Amino acid sequence: MLILVQLDISKAEMDAFDEYETQVLALLGNHGGKILERLRSIDGKSEIHLLHFSDPNALETFRSDPDRTALQELWLKSGASSSLTEVRRLSLA
Repeated sequence: MLILVQLDISKAEMDAFDEYETQVLALLGNHGGKILERLRSIDGKSEIHLLHFSDPNALETFRSDPDRTALQELWLKSGASSSLTEVRRLSLA
């Protein structure tokens, strides 16, 4: 399954955000997930990630990982916000 993560970092404290992101992205592999794409807007106000998980259960175990949950205070301190959307690939033709 493909998950599009849209992050609003327009008001984020970037040191906290970068620290959170580094630690959380390192947990993906523990749950069969991986990051396929990571892009930040030129103006630095938004970021998107394209993640792959083997199935919905893998996503849920990642989201409920106690190590990820322990980072919630850092996420809140960062001031960023995010939304997740399941997406699918379309043909280019």
